[in-house]
Amino acid sequence: MSSVRPYHHGNLRQAVLDAAAAVVRDRGVSDLSLREVAADIGVTHAAPRRYFPGRQDLLDAVAVEGFARLGARLREAIEASPGYEKQVRSVARAYLDFATSEANLVELMFAHKHGAGGPDVGESASAAFEPMLQMFRRGQTEGVLPNRDPERTGLIFLATLQGIAGLVNCGVVPAGQLDDFISDTVAQFPSGPSSLTTQRRRGSR
Repeated sequence: MSSVRPYHHGNLRQAVLDAAAAVVRDRGVSDLSLREVAADIGVTHAAPRRYFPGRQDLLDAVAVEGFARLGARLREAIEASPGYEKQVRSVARAYLDFATSEANLVELMFAHKHGAGGPDVGESASAAFEPMLQMFRRGQTEGVLPNRDPERTGLIFLATLQGIAGLVNCGVVPAGQLDDFISDTVAQFPSGPSSLTTQRRRGSR
């Protein structure tokens, strides 16, 4: 039985989301059912349908909340780190910590039936990654990323982090090597014009 916060009157929707998130985290999406969630929080099996008519509605809501949590982590990482290079490193650490500790949730966020194509899920995903995009936009404005598209840079950065997280989650890469991978990832995103020049010279050899 999943451990969730007790249900209190007026907080049914959040109680359902908390219980569903616990099931996803501990056992995966395939084990999630509205009936089990209702039993976990001690309400009738029909009660959650007041807010989530079907299982997919609940999955969408869990994904939306997951992106909200991720976005908060990324904003906190940026706000706590002065300077572009420290922000890139901090964001990489925050993302990988989230994606490896919440592997089932992240899989749901990116790959459930509607995915990021669902309106609510898509909007929450865009909001979650906006701090990362703003970081690269500032880098371009400050001359750290000259002649680079911030959106494309952000997408490559995200793809790199998600790939690393996937390798950790499936056991190919030991979690103890995350620091090394973070350092290697940060090195791919210049911390100044001189770094970009160095990369170009290396590429021309």
